[in-house]
Parts: sequence; structure tokens; C-alpha cells
Amino acid sequence: MNDPEKNLDERIQQLISIIKCSGGIHLETVQNAIAFGRKMHEKQFRKSGELYFTHPIQVAMLATEYNLDTETVVASLLHDVVEDTPATVKDVESLFGATVGKMVDALTKVKTSKKLTLYKLFNLGHIDFRAILIKLLDRLNNLSDLENLPRAKQRSICLETSTIYCEVANGLGLIEIEEKLRDLVFQHSYPRSYQEISNDLDLFYNERHMAIQRIIIKIVDCISPDLLQSISPLYFSTGDFMFKRDKILRILESITIETYNPEDCYRIMGQIHTQMRSIPLSIRDYISNPKANGWRGISTRVIVNGEPVSISIVTKEFQEKNRRGLITLVNEGIYQSDDYVKIMELFLDVAHDAVRIEDVFRHSKAKTIQTLTPKGELVELRYGATILDFAFSIHSDLGLKCTGGIIDNVRYLPNKILEDGMIVKVLSGDKKLAKKEWIKDVVMPKARKEILKYTSTD
Repeated sequence: MNDPEKNLDERIQQLISIIKCSGGIHLETVQNAIAFGRKMHEKQFRKSGELYFTHPIQVAMLATEYNLDTETVVASLLHDVVEDTPATVKDVESLFGATVGKMVDALTKVKTSKKLTLYKLFNLGHIDFRAILIKLLDRLNNLSDLENLPRAKQRSICLETSTIYCEVANGLGLIEIEEKLRDLVFQHSYPRSYQEISNDLDLFYNERHMAIQRIIIKIVDCISPDLLQSISPLYFSTGDFMFKRDKILRILESITIETYNPEDCYRIMGQIHTQMRSIPLSIRDYISNPKANGWRGISTRVIVNGEPVSISIVTKEFQEKNRRGLITLVNEGIYQSDDYVKIMELFLDVAHDAVRIEDVFRHSKAKTIQTLTPKGELVELRYGATILDFAFSIHSDLGLKCTGGIIDNVRYLPNKILEDGMIVKVLSGDKKLAKKEWIKDVVMPKARKEILKYTSTD
């Protein structure tokens, strides 16, 4: 193995070179953080034999790939100093400012409680998303170095990653990070199955490649050349099959069509639908109603050469932003939206005694529907949600007083299951009416939590 000190020096120089080229990160501050972190982690080693500070350097290098600021890079470099060295949060704050200190504190484990550890992270993430991003990048780097840990520890880390951090990445629209996390978890958890599925996908790709190209040609023939910027297939990856043991029947997940502006997205959909048969109830307009994680575009399903094919129609700008979810909104300084706050409120439920961590994150796996208030405000809910869920999503007090709702001028009971596009006016009484029996009529974690919290005090 290379000399650990030399290897660390090389990594540090790589990071400094990246920062010099970036132009948006204060080099001297980063160099001070490197010096402080290296001193505090002195003589600490990873199981691989590398000096421990190599890991924070690698996390910081990952952070630079997302065009983030000086504070994020510094917090990445110091994310373990309070947890693993004599340094305190006050030490970090005095040297690098209160914001960096808060991020490092949020990233420091509560060794006696996984729930409190997550709550600390999401509590700050409610205000400053960068702490959550650092945690995801930290986990991504740790997964690349699992082979040196005992098998039981590897499995524990992989299980936590798949049930929590993959779902956080999914909920926040961080598609690139989610895919990398799932792929590494699968590799380490089930190495033999991972290799078998990888081989099967390669074989299936070779068998289906020409048929998929014919599908693409057929779609291109429907679209005016002046509207089409690019078209590309999205194939299923090995990580998509981590929890699936069925025979692989499809290699094509969807086809992405890029065009020049939002209006062209609608034109392309019209051209495709007038020449191909669409699958009923499959059109989703996420341009006028973006997903909570910021995803924008139009999705539809059509029959091409006798096969059902999922299509996403986006602009080039949409596509770049969709892959990075809330990171894009962070860079634009507009991520403190109501949708983001609702997502973070969901994650904060992990600290509630009556709610299991797995139940909270299962929400992001579920199919979603989009509903509206009478004022046109979008409320995104899990499939199967009721008027009660809708009421609690707007405000806890409204949910506790809910007596039903009005949809298309028809009055319904609180347990009415909602459908995509419904406009719901919630009806409420003067007093809180919640009962434990309401639990069976809700599917959203927030509604469940509020009902349990209120009825447990009766």
C-alpha cells in the first residue's frame, strides 16, 4: 500500500486544484479547514489503512461536483471532528463561523439514539439543506470503502442506507445520488445476486437493443425536427433490482425527449398522441404542477410497435435540474419553498415516539397524487390519501377539526379517498374531533402522527 501521508497529500492537492479552478470557493478558508481537520484527526486511521482525514477530503471533493459554496466544503472537511476528536462545536464556530458550526453539530451522531441523530440532521435541514447533502455524500463515500469492515457491520450500514438515506435522496429529487447509493448497497449486500443481475441486464440489452432503437425511430418520426433537441433511452440499472427477484422482463425504463422550451413540450406530446395510442390516465403535467422535489416535465405512456413505453418530455434545462433535485434550487437560492418545508416536516417525524422510521420513509416510495385547494394551491399526497390526510397536510388544527369536504359541489365524509386533480374544500367544526379510529382512514405520516399525539392526551 502507498505511504498514508503521501496518499493524503495527493488527495489534498487534488481538492485544492479543483477549488482553484472553481472560482466560487474561498481557497484560504478551505486551506485553514484542511490544516485544522488534519491536525485534529492526526494519527487516526480507517480500516483500510488510510489516514482517517482522507475520508473528509473525499467528501469535500464530492461536494465540489455540485457547485456548492465555501461553507459547504468546509463543513464537509470537518463533519467528523466533533464526533471523533477533542474538538468542540464552539471550536469550529470560532474558527469558521456559526453556520459551519451548526452544520457540523447536525452531522455529529447522538451515540445513544438513531432517532435523535436523524432528528438533529433534519431539524437543521429544515432550514439549511446543505447539512443533509453532506450526510448523503458522507454515506456515499463510506459505502465505497465497506469491504474492510466486518460483514455484520456492512449489512447494518447497507440496511440503514436503503431504508433511510436512499429514501431521503429520492424525496429530495437527488436522482444521481440515490442511484449511486442503491447500486453500492446492492453490491455489498448481495454481491453474487448483483453480479448475476448485471450479467442478465447485459444479455437482455444485447437482445433488445435493436428493438429499442426501432421504438426510438418510430417516436422521432412523430416529432417535427425543429422541436426535437435530443432523444435518449433510460435503461434499468442493476440497483433497480435490489429488492426484485422476478425474472427480468424489461430493460427499457423510459425514453426522455429534450426540446427547447416548455411550450414545445406540449407540442411534442400532441404530435405523439395524434399518431400513437396513449395509455388512459397516464398523462402527468409536471410543468404547471412540479413535483414536490422540483421535478418538471410531462410524462405519458404510449403504445409503440405493440409495446407500452413511458416517455418524459422535458427541456434541456429541466433535465439538468431534474437530475439534481433540490441542489439546483439551493444554487439558485430559492429552495425554501413550501414544498421543501413539507418534505422536511415529513422527515422530522422520525423523532416521534409513535412513528416508526421505516413508516416515515415508506411515504417517498409510494405513488403520489396531486390535489388542489380552492385557491389553487397544490397539495401532493400519497396514493390512497383521504380528505383527512388533505386537511392535516394543510394544517394540523384543520385536520383535528375536520368534518368532511366538498369536491365538485358534493359533500363527502372525511374518509373519502382522493384522486389526482381533485379540488378539495375542507369542512371543519369549532372543536377538535379527532378519535383513535381515524387512524384507519389516513395514509400520510403527518396525519397519523397528529392523530396519535392528540388522542394519547385524552
